[in-house]
Amino acid sequence: MRTGTINLFLLFAMLVFPAQPVFAAPRADVTEDQVTFDFPNTATFSATLEASSSITSVTLEYGNEQQTCGDVIAIAFPEFTSAKTTEVVWTWDMRQSGSLPPGASIWWRWRYTDESGAEFSSELNTAIWLDDVHDWQTITSGDLRLHWYGNDQSFAQTMLDAGVEGLRRNKEQAGLTTDSPIDLYVYPNYDDMRDAILYEPSWTGGMAFPDYNIFIMGVSGSDSTWDKNTVIHELTHILVGHFTFSCIGTVPTWLNEGLAMFSEGALDDNMQSLLDQAISNNTVLTIRSLNGGFSELADKANLSYSESHSIVTFLINEYGQEKITELLGALRDAKPIDDALVEVYGFDTDGLEDLWRESVGAAPRPVSAQATSQPTPTFVPTYVPVSGAPLAMTPTPYAIPTSSFTESGDAPKGPPIALTIALICFCGMILLVFGVLALGLIVRSQNHKAGKNG
Repeated sequence: MRTGTINLFLLFAMLVFPAQPVFAAPRADVTEDQVTFDFPNTATFSATLEASSSITSVTLEYGNEQQTCGDVIAIAFPEFTSAKTTEVVWTWDMRQSGSLPPGASIWWRWRYTDESGAEFSSELNTAIWLDDVHDWQTITSGDLRLHWYGNDQSFAQTMLDAGVEGLRRNKEQAGLTTDSPIDLYVYPNYDDMRDAILYEPSWTGGMAFPDYNIFIMGVSGSDSTWDKNTVIHELTHILVGHFTFSCIGTVPTWLNEGLAMFSEGALDDNMQSLLDQAISNNTVLTIRSLNGGFSELADKANLSYSESHSIVTFLINEYGQEKITELLGALRDAKPIDDALVEVYGFDTDGLEDLWRESVGAAPRPVSAQATSQPTPTFVPTYVPVSGAPLAMTPTPYAIPTSSFTESGDAPKGPPIALTIALICFCGMILLVFGVLALGLIVRSQNHKAGKNG
């Protein structure tokens, strides 16, 4: 009974609503579809497009693979000649948009329309953003892929082993692991590495790009321990950045750099001596001043790294590795650092500083009448080179932090008293003029009314 009803309905529907023809989407006829790199400056996309009638519009969709808060598609409009067959060329200028890290995956496709209104879309193509001048080689271990040139296989294995050790330490010390491959590009010297990135500081020795799971570094050529520690340091930044990825949350620099320094091991004698001297002279920096970028001044920068290492060491030794993982999770959930610290440890940044200062024998924290500003999230990628050349380790120069002391030792001063009094008098005169004008208008209005009534 129910089957017969359905069949009758289908027959009625077929008679009243005859089947419409289904047209397959036109197949894009694209040849010589390629991208040419002038590394690290430009990526030029080119192709030959064909259609059954003159092509009237062409767009290029392109982008790169990275961890983002949503799908982002860039669109370019190349110049072309309207014809059945046309050649198109468009150049992505990294000098204007900002450079991608070596090893980033670029994708692109062409979309175009002809006079009949038919729309075409080419196949999605990909390419690796990397120079083709050097003879790159690759060696892997688990989720770590190391790319290098200019050195032998033994060197590459040593660097790869350092990366494997870094993965082990981060898992044990902070519960940080990776669920996707990490690529390390090792240049045989610092100059080659700096040539691969646009607009980088001249002192850069290593750079981490957590959103891409890529980090790059130059080799000192003289200190293998330094080189291996650089691998571990930058790898830690990748793991921290990947674990705490958030569109609105931030990780304070002291925690990010402190974890990277802690994963390397104990401070070397010079860095420890610098910290000890600051403690003895009561010139240690406040933790709040280390929330943002470190100073460009070498002494303050090195002290910032040393303090960050000491603070993270204190947290891990006193409260355990699990708490650090919880703290990073709270920051990933976009909690401000003070709220995250209170949630996990029961104290805020000032409370942490008080406890840390007591543990290292430093003087009590200076109390400021003005709150220290907090770092704000940015949608512009921040490249964090954290291990510069051994003799010139300098932090990222994208912000100048406040500190517990000024260069001159004098407290900031307000405006002069005479200027303040002059401003008050000026404002009083303005108010008096307006008052007189208002009174005049009122009197005139009353006289006008009185004249009418008379």
